[in-house]
Amino acid sequence: MDKEQARDDLDRIHAIIKDSIADTMDIYGVNRSIGQLYATLYLSDEPMNLNELRDELGMSKGSMSIGVRKLLEENIIHRVYRKGERKDLYEAEQDFFNFFTSFFTRRWERERDVNMGAIKEAVPHYEAVVENQDYPEEIRNEAAFTLEKIHSSIAYYEFLDLLVTQFRTGNLATELIEKYKKDHS
Repeated sequence: MDKEQARDDLDRIHAIIKDSIADTMDIYGVNRSIGQLYATLYLSDEPMNLNELRDELGMSKGSMSIGVRKLLEENIIHRVYRKGERKDLYEAEQDFFNFFTSFFTRRWERERDVNMGAIKEAVPHYEAVVENQDYPEEIRNEAAFTLEKIHSSIAYYEFLDLLVTQFRTGNLATELIEKYKKDHS
């Protein structure tokens, strides 16, 4: 078999993994093309620059820059330095346990922040409706019922905060990951 045919075969096999990674990231709300970008870097044996990524994926330079920026923010790709290289080089996080920790803790933090912000904003208004005798009793009762639901949801957001802290400090994640690695080595 010649080298070109062998390369084509390997590229087809790589496409299976790239599509799988992109589909998985899409499940969790990351644009499929950004998932392809991560997968390309993940499977690459060398860091790549934006031009190489663009050539590989056929994406516009603007889309590529946005995708790289998002993946850098997620801390699932990293900028690397190579002596003599003038262009920025990128490589993917190779450890899926680190990927998981970074990816999900950012989402849990965002969920907590968005919802706690809404709760802090809405609670005084619900309380004002409950206390204001000018509102009909039915409306005041509905506001009180909703206020009770909101107060009970705070425990969940406190749990998310604890979960993020445990993952960030490494306590929970490290114990689980080490146990898994020990059990599967």
